[in-house]
Amino acid sequence: MHESVKQAPKQTNQVSSHDADVALWLPDFCTMAGRKADNQDSLLITTCLPYGFPSLSSSAFHGAYPSFTAPLLVLMADGVSACQFPKQASQSVINTVTHHITSKLAEMVQTDRVQANEISNESQEQSPNPLHRFDDDQVAIVIKEAVHQANDALYFPQAYERLPALLSTLSGLLCIGDRIHLFHTGDSRIYRIGIDSMVLLTKDHHIHHGRDKGALSAAIGADTRVELQQSVFTLHQNECLALMTDGVYESITPAELQFELCAAVQAMHQSVACPNQIIDHLQMSQRLCEHAFSEGSHDNLSVIMLGMNDEIIKSKTHRETDNGIALDQGVDSDSSHAQDINHYRLPTGLAVGAQIDNFVVKKIIARTARSEVYLVEDNDQHAFVLKSPSLNVIADGHYLREFLKERKIGLSLSKHKRIGEPAYNQVNPNSVSSHDPLLTSDVSKKLNATFNASNASGLLRYYPVPASSTYLYHLTEYIEGESLRVFMDRQAPCDIWQTYDLLTKIGMAVRVMHRNYLLHQDIKPENILLTQSGAVKLIDFGSASSSILKDSTRPPNGDLHYAAPEYYTDAPKGVHSDLFSIAVIGYELLTGELPFSSQELMNPSASLIVPAERLRQNRVPATSQQALMRALHSSTQARYQAIGEFLQDFNPDNSNNTRDPEPLIIRHPLLVWHSICFIQFVIIISLLIYFS
Repeated sequence: MHESVKQAPKQTNQVSSHDADVALWLPDFCTMAGRKADNQDSLLITTCLPYGFPSLSSSAFHGAYPSFTAPLLVLMADGVSACQFPKQASQSVINTVTHHITSKLAEMVQTDRVQANEISNESQEQSPNPLHRFDDDQVAIVIKEAVHQANDALYFPQAYERLPALLSTLSGLLCIGDRIHLFHTGDSRIYRIGIDSMVLLTKDHHIHHGRDKGALSAAIGADTRVELQQSVFTLHQNECLALMTDGVYESITPAELQFELCAAVQAMHQSVACPNQIIDHLQMSQRLCEHAFSEGSHDNLSVIMLGMNDEIIKSKTHRETDNGIALDQGVDSDSSHAQDINHYRLPTGLAVGAQIDNFVVKKIIARTARSEVYLVEDNDQHAFVLKSPSLNVIADGHYLREFLKERKIGLSLSKHKRIGEPAYNQVNPNSVSSHDPLLTSDVSKKLNATFNASNASGLLRYYPVPASSTYLYHLTEYIEGESLRVFMDRQAPCDIWQTYDLLTKIGMAVRVMHRNYLLHQDIKPENILLTQSGAVKLIDFGSASSSILKDSTRPPNGDLHYAAPEYYTDAPKGVHSDLFSIAVIGYELLTGELPFSSQELMNPSASLIVPAERLRQNRVPATSQQALMRALHSSTQARYQAIGEFLQDFNPDNSNNTRDPEPLIIRHPLLVWHSICFIQFVIIISLLIYFS
């Protein structure tokens, strides 16, 4: 038994060793079968170099991208022993995820390289580092897609081809620069280790039964959807990450585990300062596996430790200190925000007739404390809206970076090339597919007919700012119409059919963002424009955030009457949060009043009670009332989780098909109580006459 421990661990992959000056990450790993006959774990640590990208050792590569460091992909999959082929399951997950992430990174690098070449040709400057263009939201979407592909590869063959079940856990890290993307499902763990601290970053997907270990509640291949945990962060100096399977952490007490991991972190960073000790520090993962084995573990044993080169961290900190603006804590600091805001100029105080980047100002639309909005025309007399920050926010780095982020999101949702070409969100993206399981065929046909009437409905269209511009502004399409706020001030309360039509258009526009893994987070009448043709345009993406990276969601900056209550608690944010805002607008359209005060929404202990009396007074059908009340529920679990489901229940046509109408006392409460009082009066008079 002792000899089996001394055997060299079975290593599933080796990390390619490149030039020492680009060695950003320090990996250490070990995996062994332990007391099991086979090792069902699969590990992968690889420099995730996109296909077709120049070799790291290429002199041409270093000449073009001197500061390039290849992304590092770290994966750990543990095949579930209950299935027939656990090793094949874990290997399949590793291969599928690796292939998809590598392919997508290659596409993103190629796109950025083309854009960088175009910019360099115009400005005669050297193109920037392409991997510095990756942002957290894009990478999170790639990871989510990769995991779902791996899940499909395991789940559908067993469901439809009657093949043996294949199940596996997955814990992974994708390191791009100094940004670390964590993704996890199952019961392996990822720890963040300091010199004297240990923090568990992942959630154990377990269903516990008393004191027993319980069973997995989530795994790759278990269902059509994967319960995937994702987050993004940056390591600090003297910190490391540790990935391990349940066979390790369940056999070592938490106190002993923390002691050994903290000691390993200290040894790892000492080995960087003393290169002659580098061989000794590569034994840390193996010692943890051996410790778990000696404590009686009956499972496979796998550990990966990942540290960051302190010299890289120090140089990065020095560069950030020298830079003019530092990122605020808690802000989504993706790579696109790392550019220096100071080199931009603000086109403020423009007068009619002024010129900026070949645009001529035709009208001053608005000037507020935070922004200035102008109607401009280009040389071909195409109308645009130019929006820039005002001078009052010139010292607010957070707001300026959010301004840049809004432009990035707007351009990604538009996906067009130049004026005159149809944009992505103009080609009827809001029409509901007939294959949508959340909507009946009748509702789907009606919604499709609604949106086929006008291809202009959807999201506000953004245009690229000239690459040579030194000004900070947005360029969007010009819409002739009015905001929903102006419409409501003039028309509310509206009838149920007009409200249903507006909510349908708003909901389908918001669903375009949700399909792109974005939450709008600031849906209110002021951010909804109604065109002259009756279409809807959703504007202002400044508060938008990734629906994948849940930790990036934050309380909105705008009108708090429309913000879901979970933005002020630890409750999960998601599609149901945007749907809450849509339901508030629906209630306001029907009644002319808001359902809740901002104090009620901001009070985490408050139980929201929808004032339904106003809905009944306006003769809103019972089914539509119930749909609104569910969408406005204080509990995120009780609310709708899909916009299509809400619209289907809100549809006034449902009231004609309702078999069980509302009780008479709800429909006509005064009539019921008057009738009861009259009957009692008759009975009393009769008794008095009888006994007199």
